[in-house]
Amino acid sequence: MDDVLKDLHFCFAYLDDILVFSETAQEHEQHLRTLFTRLQLYGILINHTKCVLRVKEISFLGYKIFPEGLQPLPERVTDLQNCTPPKTIRHLRRFLGMLNFYRRFTPQAASQQAPLHNLLSGPKVKATTPITWTSGLHAAFQFCKESLAHATLLAHPHPSAPFASVTDASITAMGAILQHLVQNSWQPLAFFPRNLTPAQQEYSAYDSELLAIYEAFRYFRRMLDARHFTIYTDHKPLIFAFRHNRDKCSPRQFRHLDFVAQFTTDIQHISGKENIVADALSLVDAISAPQTQESLAKAQGTEEELQKLLIGGTSLQLDKIPLPGTSVGRFCDTAHDRPRPFVPSPLRKQVFHALNSIIHPGIKASEKLISQRVVWTSMQKDCRT
Repeated sequence: MDDVLKDLHFCFAYLDDILVFSETAQEHEQHLRTLFTRLQLYGILINHTKCVLRVKEISFLGYKIFPEGLQPLPERVTDLQNCTPPKTIRHLRRFLGMLNFYRRFTPQAASQQAPLHNLLSGPKVKATTPITWTSGLHAAFQFCKESLAHATLLAHPHPSAPFASVTDASITAMGAILQHLVQNSWQPLAFFPRNLTPAQQEYSAYDSELLAIYEAFRYFRRMLDARHFTIYTDHKPLIFAFRHNRDKCSPRQFRHLDFVAQFTTDIQHISGKENIVADALSLVDAISAPQTQESLAKAQGTEEELQKLLIGGTSLQLDKIPLPGTSVGRFCDTAHDRPRPFVPSPLRKQVFHALNSIIHPGIKASEKLISQRVVWTSMQKDCRT
């Protein structure tokens, strides 16, 4: 089929399925005539009862395709949302496989699925191993299903539009977004989320950020070949990476830079607050640093300072918000548009380092970054010490 359609750039073939895309109805008529002539030339017959012609949107290979972009099929999303918690490891793998088919639509997929993926590792884990579901696992399972229901609309690549990749790495995960500029607006084309291995979590900030760029290029490679584009990162030292002598790079750094240089050497700095991927990762790290939100709620139950605030009154508007899929709730300050969880004292250092290590801001910037996401009474003092 590739030989038959090799010079028909308005066609996409997958086995015996052919997708024809056009900008106008008149152009579509011409494309169809050209395609049918080519198929007749090669003696290929089509079943007209299975053909869908002259439509503005269509379901193809598990996606809903329309002029603005593509999204997961609504019926597939509904099926996933109706899934019950898997009983064995085999069933869990099947669920994660279906979920990850639409991984490119969810920017935080790696962090969301981490608690579920942790169940798959271990020397005694077998396909028939039963799963003991805790409230934390139920919350992660429910959160994964809900995230797919709010999947981002991905645009169709425009051949003449400027491309850019925005990358970032945190302590436990990396992420990237591929986007293009159309009518002075950046539109997402695909997301790349991935957890760091235990060894990669020991990397320096420079190496982690470089790894995020390297892995993003490997993932987006088919969309970036023979195309000029820009890399945006919130780690400023990386903009000088290609100016260093080879002797100053470690072998791993040199391999990563050598691969990236095959595509581009244009690396530019973007501030942390403008980095969409950094914000998404930092929010997940800040709230999920104690492994699950359930741990945060449990720690709040034994926090004396919180109990005093609830009894004696405070300027904070503390309300108990239930966690999805559980009967557990956590206290959050709801005075702002985004609820800010109250962080108990044992977890504050962990949350601080999770956020601070992402863009390495100064004291005032750290206070602002953390206060936008979580809250506790001595935050200003703690950030300065």
